[in-house]
Amino acid sequence: MTNKIDEAKRRELKDEFIHGFMDANGVRRYPTIMALAKKHDVPHVTLHRWSKKEDWQSEKNKVQTEYEEAIAKERIERAVENGKNLDDSSIALAFNLMSEVNRRLKQDELNRSRLDQILEIEGMEERQRALNKFFTKNKLITSHDLNSMATTLSTAQRVGKLALGQAQEISKVSANVTAPDSLREIIAELDELAAAKSSRAKHIIQ
Repeated sequence: MTNKIDEAKRRELKDEFIHGFMDANGVRRYPTIMALAKKHDVPHVTLHRWSKKEDWQSEKNKVQTEYEEAIAKERIERAVENGKNLDDSSIALAFNLMSEVNRRLKQDELNRSRLDQILEIEGMEERQRALNKFFTKNKLITSHDLNSMATTLSTAQRVGKLALGQAQEISKVSANVTAPDSLREIIAELDELAAAKSSRAKHIIQ
């Protein structure tokens, strides 16, 4: 025997038809009128008549459209937030890379200044001991190192500018990926300095 559809039951069935229900697996299901009538053991013809009279399908379509729009909006907002976090992280990484290159250049400048002082020592044995001690603890930046640092700086610039949305600037930087002008000037100066010091210390460092 089928159950009678009173006002409370009608509202319950309408809500379930429009908004669906969660099944045992936690998945939201949207039953048809036939499936709804069978599930609740109510007359299918009566339920169908009520659904047609109150246009349940139009309300269901509206609710589902609003639901889908809400999901799309949430996804867009999440994508924007993720993009912002990624950009912030990229910019921070770019600054860290630049800071590290700058730190290494300053340390190299200090090391070369110390080497100059060592080379001024008059006693050959004392100078040699100082040189051995110096090169045990320190390593001067080579041309290969500078090229690697230049590439790092170039990459950091591209990452940073990409994160900032500066597409035109990215093209400018990409046109010369070997080294920024300022670093190339430093490379040239350090190469000259290294060559000069190498010739001065050649008879000592064998």
